[in-house]
Amino acid sequence: MKIKEILNIVLINLLVFFALISIHELSHVATGIIFGCKNQISVFMDSNLIGPYTRFYCSANSILVYFSSFIITSCFSLLFLSLRSSARRLFLISLGLSVVFSSLDISIVTNMSYLFYPAISIGFIITSIGEYSIASSYINNGLLDLLEIEKEIT
Repeated sequence: MKIKEILNIVLINLLVFFALISIHELSHVATGIIFGCKNQISVFMDSNLIGPYTRFYCSANSILVYFSSFIITSCFSLLFLSLRSSARRLFLISLGLSVVFSSLDISIVTNMSYLFYPAISIGFIITSIGEYSIASSYINNGLLDLLEIEKEIT
């Protein structure tokens, strides 16, 4: 594979990654607004390099605010199944990242901190299967098939 081809795959992954982070954090905020949570802050880039997070204070329904991010990002992932042919393979990457991003939320809601590691591991496995699927499709058919671009007849 050429460097340009590898960079194309990396770019597609980065777009999905940053879209999911944004959707994940904004879904916490939107659900918090719906359920009347106070002092909501959503941080995408922290100067301490902690990573993206959302801070909110809810008297009730905090479970729904935590789980909303997983539900909404999973629904976003399902949108990839509506695409034709090879672009459907982005579904597994998106779903796996949804699980990874929600792993801390799952452990907080269930009050079982040990669930963080199995959840993040499952997310990475799903993402890896998606990456393998995209890479093998790319090797066999090229990026044109992945992006649904018509191949020119020479």
